[in-house]
Amino acid sequence: MRYFISFLIALGLLFLVIFLLFRGGGKPAAPQLTARALAGYATSNAEAVMTIDGPVNSVQNHQQIRVTVSRDTVTYEQLQGYSGDVVNVQQYANTSDAYAAFLLSLARAGYTNGDNNPKARDERGFCPLGDRYVFQFTQDNQDLERYWTTSCGGAKTYLGPLSLTVRLFQLQVPNYSTLTQNIAANF
Repeated sequence: MRYFISFLIALGLLFLVIFLLFRGGGKPAAPQLTARALAGYATSNAEAVMTIDGPVNSVQNHQQIRVTVSRDTVTYEQLQGYSGDVVNVQQYANTSDAYAAFLLSLARAGYTNGDNNPKARDERGFCPLGDRYVFQFTQDNQDLERYWTTSCGGAKTYLGPLSLTVRLFQLQVPNYSTLTQNIAANF
């Protein structure tokens, strides 16, 4: 009887070892950023970034807008072409209190809701006659979160409300409408 119980215990341990080997054999998945965690970055060097990539057209006419909000600054950039040559930069002071309010607003607006499917990470080619919106949350030049959507509907990884999210970023730039009034695309 002792041998039979010992055999069962040894068999159970063998199954446990095999299970643990196969279950934990891969690279650990990056934790998904939660709304609560997003607000916790208010005093860090993390940045919330929105890039609006205009219609697919000639390199001379292609335009993008990028708004980067951090604890200390808000940066507006107008980019030309597909390599992202900066043609206009405006930078404004920010405070950690203002950044905390912005992050809380983004969190409550669903900024952390998205599809992390690695096959859908590339937004290029979608909505070629409209705009692509890329939302990133970065720290130390690494994406903690990166989602995208389009003005055309259909395929996307960003699952939050587009118009609210875009408007929250636009409101961080004091003269956003003046800066974008001469841009061909609807930014």
